[in-house]
Amino acid sequence: MKVSEKIKSEVLQVYDTWLQGYLNGDVPTYDAYFDDTFHFIGSTNNEEFLNRTETTQFFANTADQLAGKCDLRNETRILEKFGEHICITHVFDAWFLNKSDYTYYGRFRFSNILKKNKEGWRFIYQHFSTPDAKTDKGETIGFDKVSEENQKLREAIKRRTIELEAKNRALEIEGALERVRSQVTSMQESSDLFDIVVAMRNEFISLGHDADYFWHMRWLEDRYNMSMTSEDGSRIGMVISIPKFVHDDIESLAKWEAGTEPAFILALDAEEAWDYIENMNTHGHYQLADPNAPTEEDIAHIGGLTFIIARTSHGEIGFSLAGKVDDPPKESIDTLISFAKVFDLAYTRFLDLQKAEAQAREAKIEASLEKVRSVALSLQKPDDMLDIAKILYEQLLELGFSDIRNAIIDIHNDDDETFLDYDYSHDMSSAITELSYYGDPVIEKQVRIVQSSNDAFFEIELHGAELQELIETRLKNGERDDPRLHSTDHLTYNLYSFGNGAIGISNFGVLTDDQKKILKRFRNVFTFAYKRYIDLTKAAAQAREAKIEAALEKVRSVALSMNESKDLLTITKELYEQLLELGFDDIRNALIDVNNEDAQTFLDYDYSHEMGGTITLMSYDDDPTLEEQLQVIANTTDGFSEMVLEGRQLQDLIEMRRKNGEAEDPRLLKADSVSYILYAFGNGAIGISNFGALTKDQKNILDRFRNVFTFAYQRFSDLLIKEEQSAALLTEKRQLEKTLTDLQETQRQLIQSEKMASLGELTAGIAHEIQNPLNFVNNFSEVSNELIEEVDEEIANGDFKEVKLLLTDIKQNLQKIHHHGQRADAIVKGMLQHSRSSSAEKEPTDINKLADEYFRLAYHGLRAKDKSFNATIETNFDDGIGMAMVIPQDIGRVILNLITNAFYAVNEKKSEVKESSYEPKVSVSTHQEEKHIAIKVKDNGNGIPKGILDKIFQPFFTTKPTGKGTGLGLSMSYDVVTKGHGGNLTVETKKGKGTTFTIQIPKS
Repeated sequence: MKVSEKIKSEVLQVYDTWLQGYLNGDVPTYDAYFDDTFHFIGSTNNEEFLNRTETTQFFANTADQLAGKCDLRNETRILEKFGEHICITHVFDAWFLNKSDYTYYGRFRFSNILKKNKEGWRFIYQHFSTPDAKTDKGETIGFDKVSEENQKLREAIKRRTIELEAKNRALEIEGALERVRSQVTSMQESSDLFDIVVAMRNEFISLGHDADYFWHMRWLEDRYNMSMTSEDGSRIGMVISIPKFVHDDIESLAKWEAGTEPAFILALDAEEAWDYIENMNTHGHYQLADPNAPTEEDIAHIGGLTFIIARTSHGEIGFSLAGKVDDPPKESIDTLISFAKVFDLAYTRFLDLQKAEAQAREAKIEASLEKVRSVALSLQKPDDMLDIAKILYEQLLELGFSDIRNAIIDIHNDDDETFLDYDYSHDMSSAITELSYYGDPVIEKQVRIVQSSNDAFFEIELHGAELQELIETRLKNGERDDPRLHSTDHLTYNLYSFGNGAIGISNFGVLTDDQKKILKRFRNVFTFAYKRYIDLTKAAAQAREAKIEAALEKVRSVALSMNESKDLLTITKELYEQLLELGFDDIRNALIDVNNEDAQTFLDYDYSHEMGGTITLMSYDDDPTLEEQLQVIANTTDGFSEMVLEGRQLQDLIEMRRKNGEAEDPRLLKADSVSYILYAFGNGAIGISNFGALTKDQKNILDRFRNVFTFAYQRFSDLLIKEEQSAALLTEKRQLEKTLTDLQETQRQLIQSEKMASLGELTAGIAHEIQNPLNFVNNFSEVSNELIEEVDEEIANGDFKEVKLLLTDIKQNLQKIHHHGQRADAIVKGMLQHSRSSSAEKEPTDINKLADEYFRLAYHGLRAKDKSFNATIETNFDDGIGMAMVIPQDIGRVILNLITNAFYAVNEKKSEVKESSYEPKVSVSTHQEEKHIAIKVKDNGNGIPKGILDKIFQPFFTTKPTGKGTGLGLSMSYDVVTKGHGGNLTVETKKGKGTTFTIQIPKS
């Protein structure tokens, strides 16, 4: 069909623009005129693309080969119309720039199909081709040339195939060897030599050779050390040490081993093969046995075994075949010899690793010794010896003492009958126990051996009845039951003495000689430990005395600072807490009793953490226990009384306390006995009640606390007088406090009124903004109700055509209701977003990355909504600004708001101006200032009028038309920057030229 001049002009303009982009390597122009369904077939083998993306990508990769180097001559263009498609056939001679001159390349044919879419005429298909060079004039296909070329090609391929097959096999073998070499290079432990054996078998099999088991064997003076794979080759299945005579019995094998031949074949029938295996099983020592090793029946079934062996520098490697194979493939033997040479590298690496592992082992032992030594040197108190036991236990585990039960450090006491036992294990935790030599069969036996030993080492193995006796003794001494002792039939004690003590372990098994040597080296770390322990014991006694003095001083200080008579309870509390600090672990409460003038009653100041503090007026007659104690105090020279209550007496105490209205103390109900210990001072007494008897040391400490209170009663009496005098002043003070409270309440009401006034203004603004969409919703709802009534009437009349028209109107109304409902929802969400305070915390943030991310997000988000929108976007980030402490989601929201506003501004200007010269442009930049990091968002829109510039950060103020904005974005952004981050948000604008917003954030 003929193409109209108008369409021809439009299409050729598109074609010429696209062609110039193609010839000049302009990728954006090249791609811009393709439809999304574009297909392309090029003139070369690799130019076949069925989508626009791949076509453009190929052009982008190759454009520089063509750009500015092609000249089209002798052109012919034909335009044809087929339905809605335009076909352009373009034929021309292509000349290409060769250095400084153009050279003829060939005749080209471009076939193009275009279709008009909403963006204009776009290519949907292109096919580029060149004439067939193999045809002569008058021919369609150049059969003669093709046949001649193919014959030459077949002959060349045949010759080359023979050459390549030989080279390929050599490369396959070399590749297998190289993979084994690579694995050898990566060996990290000497045991990795096993993996090399497995890898060699796998590579051997992959080369097409048959092999069942694969092994390597070290030839030593008196034995062979052999490692063999499993039958499937997936792992090492057997590790065995074989006496040398096992091979010497096979004359041919022994002769080969003594010679120099690189390989040997040992083909054995079933009987010979089993004799060899049985001899190896009988005399060999297995470190690892293969449960799937062949049996005598298996050997008989396959008819024997064949071993193919290759010599290495340290012994041999080899593989086995099922049956007696007298003439195995020569290529398999040659390949095995090649593998043997590679395995020599592995063995050299193995020896190096063995040496390194020995050095590493020694270094690890030294590191463990140093850790224990470091803890020993850092002893701060005697009980820290348990830390040494703990680190000893852990380091022995690290060194492979896998059967260890616990680590032990024993320090002998001066009485030569008891010792302190520091015992640690992960399973049973830790304990410091004072034990007696007698009654513990193991300890007593150990002590006797240590006393008679020259090297101060002993090892005791317990079995059966001895082990059971140990378990029973431990339980009797109050130790926790160790379930591991019940599941073992063997326990060994190994200890080395040092100074006046010993260290060692108990072990579920016997230690090796190497482990005993290691344990002895740990003993040497402790040669100075006992002296250090003695020094610390003395220091601990001095520290204990200092702690007692400090506690006395604290109570004395509280007594001196009494301001009210009831502060005596504070002294009671401090007494209680200081006694707890000094190890009075069974204390129930602390007491201070002050006698009244009537000599019949007293004030009882009682304190404990569990029951709190109480001040109670009590009668002597109501408390027979206290009356009895006071009589004892009165009749003693030191003013001391101790009374233990149990049974009926304890029940009487509980009943009396309950009768007097005291809170129930559940500890009393569970106790078997309670001790009352009191010391007199002045006209009162101090003391404690205790769940158990006090030690002599504890009584002395309590007596020393009594001395602190010798002046307390006089101070207490003085305070009573002062309290009466201050009662009147207290009344006046309360009146003044009430007046102050009233004034403060008035002030709070004024502040609240001011807040409510501000809230009223904000509410009015919100109501104004939300009223418009609500009016639309109400109006369209009323109209829709009227339309529904009309629908009912038309249905009754049977006019369904009119019903459809009315339903269409209703649908449109509902769409408008939905639209304005969304508008109202956006306003409410904006209001909530503006008022919401972020709960996030500041964190180090890459500002450049954050700005770039939200810049791209805003641009692509707008493009997704409006495909016609286009703008130039630029970034200029200062790489030196580093990280800033911000709340990233809040600052990101600010950047997004500013960029979105910028895009809106340039888009509005684009829709207003008609000049094609205007290019919308938005840029984001960052730079370092003296005390701030600055982020700038700049656009070339219309700018902001000066008359409204002062209002742009006010909530709900917007210049956008209804439905385009809520007026909260800039307000929220301003709050985030200034209030949330202590920064500043400023704006610079010029009418008709654009606007720049600057965010300034403190560096830290």
